[in-house]
Amino acid sequence: MNTLSSICSHYLQICSKNKNLSRHSLKAYNIDMTQFMSCIGKQFPIQNITKFELQAFHEHLADESLAPSSIKRKLACIRAMFKWLEHEEMIEINPFHKFRANIKSARRLPKNVPANELNAMIVQAKSDLGLTKRQSYRYSRLAKLVTRKKSLNKLTTLVSIELMLSTGIRVGELSGISINCVDIYDRKIKILGKGARERYVFLPDEEICDLVESYLKLRGICEPDTDNLLVNSRGKAASTQFIRKLIKDNAENAYTKQKVTPHMLRHSAACELLESGLDIRFVQRLLGHSSISTTEIYTHVNDKQLKEKVSQANVRGRVRSMDN
Repeated sequence: MNTLSSICSHYLQICSKNKNLSRHSLKAYNIDMTQFMSCIGKQFPIQNITKFELQAFHEHLADESLAPSSIKRKLACIRAMFKWLEHEEMIEINPFHKFRANIKSARRLPKNVPANELNAMIVQAKSDLGLTKRQSYRYSRLAKLVTRKKSLNKLTTLVSIELMLSTGIRVGELSGISINCVDIYDRKIKILGKGARERYVFLPDEEICDLVESYLKLRGICEPDTDNLLVNSRGKAASTQFIRKLIKDNAENAYTKQKVTPHMLRHSAACELLESGLDIRFVQRLLGHSSISTTEIYTHVNDKQLKEKVSQANVRGRVRSMDN
């Protein structure tokens, strides 16, 4: 009889080989299944799992004071495994068919960085590199500043911030950009997003194109052993952790009021695009959201700003003042 431990191990192998999941997703799956086994028991027969075991796991997660979104994600992982078991006819009855979890997620507004602080981060990155706030990204100028391997990290910081703000890409997508996916002539970059879905993001102006083109040339100073666009001073592919640290340090040096993460830059890009009047369907495509409902959360941020502006306008007060 198959035990929960053997099934979880086998399913992880299937996910690794056949589902084209990212390293981060596989790590999350492994954590979720380990928690499930810890709650139910490694040697528990897979055929004996019912909705009551699932309910016990749900209650266990709730007792851990996890966010509703985290509980939903962990249950979704286990649900996917049982769907696979059912498809492979390794179980007769899928316990999820009779299981209902009442999980209400509070829809949190995404945190975004004010435009003046975004500008301060770019100015800081330019200053660290040796550029004034008005100087361009011409290769002839940048080549004089990036003369040592360590100085490339400063250019990587600037490129990371500019690309995330211009395109709204995720930090994992930024880290995974290959040099052969960059098309300077057509001003676009091919991105491999969640679920291995491909899309293009676009470089909005010549200045950003100059920056990316200059980086393509100057990254060679580190003798990179990878085709990834962004590299560190050792010539290795820039990891997501490395990029997070670059942005964290930049934000601290720019004296932003809050700790800035790459995901906040993505939120900020989405908010700025919608604020500029770009159709939400275009924003959805640019961000790589599979559902427009995911993109719609950014409209709530704009609604909040609209509420503030309406209050400041005080139209009713101005009209009523005519009585005086």
